[in-house]
Amino acid sequence: MHAQGSARIRAARSDDLNAIERLEMAAFTHDQLPRDSLRYYIGAPTVVLLVAECDDVVCGYALVAFHRRSIVARLYSIAVAAAYGGRGIGRELMAACEAAARLRDAHWLRLEVRPDNEAAIQLYGRLGYREFARIEEFYEDGTDALRFEKPLTAEALTRPRPRPTRF
Repeated sequence: MHAQGSARIRAARSDDLNAIERLEMAAFTHDQLPRDSLRYYIGAPTVVLLVAECDDVVCGYALVAFHRRSIVARLYSIAVAAAYGGRGIGRELMAACEAAARLRDAHWLRLEVRPDNEAAIQLYGRLGYREFARIEEFYEDGTDALRFEKPLTAEALTRPRPRPTRF
């Protein structure tokens, strides 16, 4: 998928592991996903791990988790290389995550974000996500998390909001 000619979004492959791990380590100082977990997520049945390719280089990734029989998908992680920031790659990855969630019959996409991650919070707001909860001491370092969600289907707008889950 191409948008604005900036990135090609595709499913992660095993040969992307090193690049995904580098993105993870560069983007997050806490709560980093270990290499073994990243390896497992490539092709795992309960997640979709996507990468963004820019100039034949993996410049971003996103991980969406699914729970059996749930209409809620969870954006577990997303990162874009600093050198590629400001090019809309995060927006492209989010659109691909939403599409992947719809394909799995999810009606909502939820995520957590650190309150000091202003760029991400602004992006989520522009994309139609709204804050609905705060989880105290969510992250490894004791920082709270803000929870955001977005309805992905017309049906989601006519049904009661699903209970908050932590998966």
